[in-house]
Amino acid sequence: MMLKASTVTTLPARKGVRAVARSAALPVPVNKRAVLVRAEPESSTSAEDPSVKLQKQAEEVLKQVQGKWESTDDSEKPAAIAIIVGVIVAQIAIGATIDAVDKIPIVNKGLQLIGVAVTGLFTYRYFTDPAERESVKKSIDAFVKSVTGEK
Repeated sequence: MMLKASTVTTLPARKGVRAVARSAALPVPVNKRAVLVRAEPESSTSAEDPSVKLQKQAEEVLKQVQGKWESTDDSEKPAAIAIIVGVIVAQIAIGATIDAVDKIPIVNKGLQLIGVAVTGLFTYRYFTDPAERESVKKSIDAFVKSVTGEK
């Protein structure tokens, strides 16, 4: 939903006068004058609002998750919950570790340099030789097919 802002009144600039907005759609006193700012939705020209589309996608995902959960055996549900909790805890720990290492000045720059060097080496090695390019393309295609379930 697009919003357009319009003002009710335009005031001339004066020396020594400052306006401070306190809240949207409330008059703000400026030297005994008031300015009213109002936001209105523009008429939507698209067929479907992006928020409606996102909500539909979220509902579809929720239905898929509920279907998978219902199809899971009762004996496997505690293990699934334990795995999910373990992944969340591991992500938090990994994030904290990366933040701690990132704050060390020399290590941070060194790791960035290593990353650039490895990327450059990979690019040079696999994209300059046509046979290697084909090998990488086949490997990526095989991975995509295994993920999507195509044969």
